[in-house]
Amino acid sequence: MYNTFKHCQQQLDGIQSIDYFLARELCNALQAAQDDLLFHSIMAVSQALRGGHTCLKLDEEASNETETPYWHNADEDITGYTFPKFNDWHQHLSQLAISPTADQPLVYERKRLYLRRYWQFENELGEAVRDLINCSMVQQQSFDIARAQRVIEQLFPLLDPAPVDVEQAIDPEEQNEEQHEGEKKDWQKIAVANALIHQFTIIAGGPGTGKTFTVTKVLAALQMLNDKQVLNDNQLKIALTAPTGKAAQRLNESIQKAKAIISSQQLAAEAVLDSIPDTACTVHRLLGVIPGSHDFRYNKDRKLPFDVILVDEISMIDLPLMTRLIRAIDQNCRIIMLGDADQLPSVAAGSVLSDLAPRQAAGYTDENSRLLSELSGFDIPLLGQNQDAPHDKQLNLDYLTVLQKSHRFDGSGEIGNLAKYVISGDAENSWTYLEQAEEQIERVKGDSIVQWIDKMVDQYYVPLFLRGKSLLNIEQAFEQLKQFRFLAAIRLGEQGVTNINDTIERLLRNKGLISSSSEFYPGRPIMVTENHYNTGLYNGDTGLLWLNEEGKLQAAFPDNNSVRWLSLGRLPRIETVYAMTIHKTQGSEFAHVGLVLPEMDSLILSRELLYTGITRASKKLSIFSAKKIFELGVQRRVQRYSGLQEKVFGSS
Repeated sequence: MYNTFKHCQQQLDGIQSIDYFLARELCNALQAAQDDLLFHSIMAVSQALRGGHTCLKLDEEASNETETPYWHNADEDITGYTFPKFNDWHQHLSQLAISPTADQPLVYERKRLYLRRYWQFENELGEAVRDLINCSMVQQQSFDIARAQRVIEQLFPLLDPAPVDVEQAIDPEEQNEEQHEGEKKDWQKIAVANALIHQFTIIAGGPGTGKTFTVTKVLAALQMLNDKQVLNDNQLKIALTAPTGKAAQRLNESIQKAKAIISSQQLAAEAVLDSIPDTACTVHRLLGVIPGSHDFRYNKDRKLPFDVILVDEISMIDLPLMTRLIRAIDQNCRIIMLGDADQLPSVAAGSVLSDLAPRQAAGYTDENSRLLSELSGFDIPLLGQNQDAPHDKQLNLDYLTVLQKSHRFDGSGEIGNLAKYVISGDAENSWTYLEQAEEQIERVKGDSIVQWIDKMVDQYYVPLFLRGKSLLNIEQAFEQLKQFRFLAAIRLGEQGVTNINDTIERLLRNKGLISSSSEFYPGRPIMVTENHYNTGLYNGDTGLLWLNEEGKLQAAFPDNNSVRWLSLGRLPRIETVYAMTIHKTQGSEFAHVGLVLPEMDSLILSRELLYTGITRASKKLSIFSAKKIFELGVQRRVQRYSGLQEKVFGSS
């Protein structure tokens, strides 16, 4: 054992003070101060939580044949620690008073070691989702299948010329072919039907598959089927929410565009579309933040006053926040969730979307398949038709619809094709395709990154400083910011976010566009880096420093269809965002993305990270990376350990 944290740090590579002091306190609480194995197990749990896991999964970390080395570093004179073989480790923890019923701060259950707080979050969410999944709206007498079928047909006419994605048009002949030839199906139509059947539904899919457009039709269908919708005061109360301010703003824009398209095609009455809100807020704001507290104003005792809640970008929501959200939702409320399971999971612990939307071929139970066929007009695959998993291991995913076709990244789109190679882990073909791409993708060559940065600055950022010339107002400035962004995998280093931002500011000063060394100057793009409830700004919100109509420098933030101005003195902590980390861009989209990978390998690199960065670009992608680094990233996959799926489906 270790006398002090410093002593522990000298022996174990990568250990942090929180690991050491947590282990010491919990061992004392369990009256096991001299239990060397328990002490190191707790430190491993603490380290696992920092890595995004909700638990330490012993059978993944240990082997029956060999002991498991931990905290070793071959380049340093560090002793490290070695855990015993799995069977010995498992037997030792099983004999301690840390079972789920022991009411101790540590829980050992089914080969997983938890801090009780996260075990409770997982249990509560698992039980709530299981109950929601088992609640079918068809079981309620008010559900009229024939009426629902007519509404769906109205929203999806046979030769519907409306775009499947709010920014992408689809040829009517292609739509007709997709809907009615062979096994081709309109999964958007199926998703709407499935959302009407279930109280809880997830609509998953990659960029450009039309998740937001589809869910707008879901909301329209729900209002059309609501008997009281003709009376404005009795329309369904709908809430739109997303994990960050940027994601909420994107949701606003997408819903507004979708409603405009549906209106132009006369697929729903204006009164129905007007009843669908296009103002989203963050999950924190929806729940009602209590400053200085982890609790929210809406909770298990005070439920949110909505009939329908739409949650976008759920891959970004961690286990504790998702649990608190579900906890605050009324038992009669419909919940619709959207997300891309291939994107990065949340920064904090948990991988809720990938647990609830595992990569399996579409397949439904007999009853759900029959209902979907009746409502959509398509033959729906049965659960037993999934050949990707043994029949007894297949999960009942009736609540899940995965949109299959991307109209932003179709079969001829280089960005979409590269994303597919990357997420499938095909390192060799990923790089080959990147090298050979000619239209949408550019591999930036050369030893120096500065020359390329300078070129992008001239093209995309210099216009921010031409006020009174080509750029007239703040709205145009926000549009200009959507055109391009540098995305980096890491913060530090020559090819990290901090250095890229510093380089851009130096180039702008050399061009005479920033007249002083002050950090506050007109045209500076900024991102809020902390939740600040008094101003209503949240971590991830982006804006611009800009001269208002009176010529005073203020911070401007997009606020639905308007601009919100804030004095510099009221700003929370901010940072410059000519460049930003890939993690911070989830929920964002830019016409052109400059993707920068580090000069050396980093454990943060993964196929999910690369996929997320690549798919932020809608029209053009430039990549600055060495072949070896890119391929190492594609080969590495994010793995999050949790027991949520088991607690929802009852399978191991």
